[in-house]
Amino acid sequence: MTDEQQTVHKVVSLLTPSMAAGSPVHQVVTRFVQTYSLTRVDPDFHELFAENVEVWHSFDHETVSLPGGEFAGAMVRMLRATKDVIHGHCDRIRSVMVDHDGFALAATASGELDDGTPVRISRCLLVTICEGRITRIDEFGDHQQRTPLDEALRAAGRFRS
Repeated sequence: MTDEQQTVHKVVSLLTPSMAAGSPVHQVVTRFVQTYSLTRVDPDFHELFAENVEVWHSFDHETVSLPGGEFAGAMVRMLRATKDVIHGHCDRIRSVMVDHDGFALAATASGELDDGTPVRISRCLLVTICEGRITRIDEFGDHQQRTPLDEALRAAGRFRS
């Protein structure tokens, strides 16, 4: 099995025990996780999001409301930029807990920047789903872990582009 096939298998096995595979929430979670892990980027990722999505980061303390399609596009661009900037990039999804109105995802990205700086960014997303669409994402993480990556993305002209 290739690394990508193993990752897809791990992601699917994380999701299956939590809910019936055909439920609308499970379908959103599966498509989100595959795109978030970059194992299979969904060309219709934007369809997973409500017209407007509330987004909160533990290090910002302010909730912002963004157009769902715009936010989905920015998320994919940031995930790809992160993978491009971090050498030996690995983003391990440690846990996915699914409920009837959303899911929690714990993940750790790791690798090394061009200057040899090691990167290890742990985060947890709490994602709210209403009527089959993502309406809110709360991201918990350590801003200090992100700082070297954010600086490298800025230097490459790819920070939150």
